[in-house]
Amino acid sequence: MPVPSDLKPWLMAAVVVDAPAALAQSHFPAMVSSMLVVRLAGQVECRGAPVPPAAWMSACTTATVYTHSGPVQAVGLVLQPEAAAALFASARGQVNTRRPLAELVGPEWAEVEHAVRAAPRDGARLQVLCDFIRQWVAPPSSCEARRLQALALLQAASDGATEDGQRMGLGQRQFERRFVAHWGMAPKQFQVIARLNSTLGSALAAPGGPVVDLAVDQGYYDQSHMARDVRRLAGEPLQALVQGSRSPVSAHWPLQVGAQAQPVQPAERAASMRKR
Repeated sequence: MPVPSDLKPWLMAAVVVDAPAALAQSHFPAMVSSMLVVRLAGQVECRGAPVPPAAWMSACTTATVYTHSGPVQAVGLVLQPEAAAALFASARGQVNTRRPLAELVGPEWAEVEHAVRAAPRDGARLQVLCDFIRQWVAPPSSCEARRLQALALLQAASDGATEDGQRMGLGQRQFERRFVAHWGMAPKQFQVIARLNSTLGSALAAPGGPVVDLAVDQGYYDQSHMARDVRRLAGEPLQALVQGSRSPVSAHWPLQVGAQAQPVQPAERAASMRKR
């Protein structure tokens, strides 16, 4: 299901997962985006801990493996990076975590989840989730103001310091503390992971392109620099990731979702991923 145009500032993708029992794992790279997921069937664990059936899955600073038990069916929304903390105050500064949506949303979530599970088709289930986001951000909500504040932090990190060494009127350490408090990671780490996500999306969108050109286009020093980042933050070499994602049943299916979502990045955030 395409993301509705009015929700593109908030959502990167709407996703349906229908993983057969033969697919024992899902492999996610480090990501600056997060997800809302309602699991309809199957069990999923991450690092030995069960994933809640209706969960917010935060941005992550390392490659992450989710282990399946039985066939897994789920629907979900991939949030724009700046959306999570704007939508849910308690998501601010959170990375590498999975939390029940009832904790983030509050008592209103029970009705939303019931409607998702009662819907007859995946499209209708995703529509319920989209309607929830639409209603949640509608005035007099302050979500939009918080989203713009998050984008301002990204823009300031991208633009660099002024002549007196300040960003947003703050010294370097003060600015970095504010950035970490909001995003859960330092500005440079965010930029490195955002560049990885862009690189993986571009590699899957044009799998036959020269790797050296991809490295230059994404702002790496050279091809080996890109290779190190990909292996460190996605868990495998780039070629293995691209080849693995082509299979109809692949643990790397999240890469395909990321590749499909690449064109919807707003200009404000694209500036934060310039060559550095």
